[in-house]
Amino acid sequence: MIKNLKTFDLFMLSLMIVSLPSVEAPKNFFLVGYLLTRSIFEFIEWKKRKIKWTDWDSLFFVFVLTAFLSTIYAGMPHLEEWKGYMVLLTAILSGWLLSRAQYSRENYQGLFQIIVLSALAPLLVGLYQYLIIHTKPDLQLHSVGHVNHSAIYLVMIFGASLGWFLSHVSLDKLKLSNLYLIALGILSLIFFVSLIIGQSRAAYGVGIILGLLIFYFVTKSKKIKLIGSISIILIVLLSFILKTSVIEKQIANQKTNNVLAYRDKVWNVSLEASRFSPLLGIGLSNWHFITLDQLKKSVEGRGKIFDAKNYIFPGHSHNHYLSALVERGIVGLLVTLTFMLLWIRHIITTFKWANKTKESILLWSGSLSAWVTTFGVGLVNTTFHHEHAILACLFLGIYLSYTRQYLPRK
Repeated sequence: MIKNLKTFDLFMLSLMIVSLPSVEAPKNFFLVGYLLTRSIFEFIEWKKRKIKWTDWDSLFFVFVLTAFLSTIYAGMPHLEEWKGYMVLLTAILSGWLLSRAQYSRENYQGLFQIIVLSALAPLLVGLYQYLIIHTKPDLQLHSVGHVNHSAIYLVMIFGASLGWFLSHVSLDKLKLSNLYLIALGILSLIFFVSLIIGQSRAAYGVGIILGLLIFYFVTKSKKIKLIGSISIILIVLLSFILKTSVIEKQIANQKTNNVLAYRDKVWNVSLEASRFSPLLGIGLSNWHFITLDQLKKSVEGRGKIFDAKNYIFPGHSHNHYLSALVERGIVGLLVTLTFMLLWIRHIITTFKWANKTKESILLWSGSLSAWVTTFGVGLVNTTFHHEHAILACLFLGIYLSYTRQYLPRK
């Protein structure tokens, strides 16, 4: 029974990963199937009193619980707070239940490789639609959608693919005759170039930083560190010389003194709206229901002059931290920051151990990529929802599960 459940949940997880960036309905079906199977497995383990509880389990539980409280006590109730809660819940449960799984070393490697490779087909389709037949206004992954959301997804995939490539280079001499290494190198290049084509300035900038970090930490060869860093810098310089869209977009904003692309005015909405229900927030996914009249009442209620020109409503907060503050309140923001800090602590404290084998450093690079993307791009965009939240939790969950099982205990 247990063995069959393990096989089935691994099967459902693999199918969900493959469909995540590509097809909507199957992705949801496989995700629910995976979560149900893992839940049944956990219940059986609980009945046998084999449940082992860790600090990470406590953190995941607190994340789910506080988000639930923000939903039932939403400052702007009866809107889309339950829909938003379910979106967050599926992502968190994906990472939580995966972190508790026990797979073989080969299974972890296979899952990682499926995550990276599954993004290639929808990326190629997106490039075809955008660059050749012009049916899309920008580069999008089919099931991920909006250009910024797709870019966030691709940054994580780029960092993971580069880690995959360098995990082999770090222990083996780079041989140009090794077709496997060449293929991995080309794969990383494709994902990096897609960030330039995608026109998301935040994703491109964080992608550059992530690439340099991966080169610095994953490979042990100073020569490869230097070659990798120079390669990234040359590609960046080439994007300036060729005046690519992502560069032109930033230059145009600078000329009009709009470096943040009006995000400061979007953030003003979040900061003011966070006063509506400061402790638990207005409710997940309720940001786009905030009105100018509500902001005016709040500002004038404090005896200040209201200026409508200071506020813009694009539909979401354009900041991961402000999203947590306004939708889940001070409690939600504190949980988010705790989650961020414990995640990076885990990445740092396991680095020396992970860097001993190419299998471990591969999974480490995926977790790092998810962290840097989520909390880096999160400074100027809403990064932790839908497909890219699930992807981040997959990278985190796989590495937590792997370290829980194989990291030597003191």
